[in-house]
Amino acid sequence: MFIVKKLGKNGSWNAISLIDKNGSFRGEARFETKREAQKYLEEYKNKMKSPQDLKIFSDQSPNNQNKKPGSG
Repeated sequence: MFIVKKLGKNGSWNAISLIDKNGSFRGEARFETKREAQKYLEEYKNKMKSPQDLKIFSDQSPNNQNKKPGSG
């Protein structure tokens, strides 16, 4: 998963909202591929009135990576 985030005033990165074509919010801007995330990042930038520092982060959940077979 890839998440589009913006740099907040406090210096931390926070996920931006996913806005569909109807203008409705659909949660965090998470995508299956980096290409989809990049496309949305560009669309989002074009909608913003003032420039924002945006980046794409890879979501590597520790729950999925460190789990051993038979545990949990």
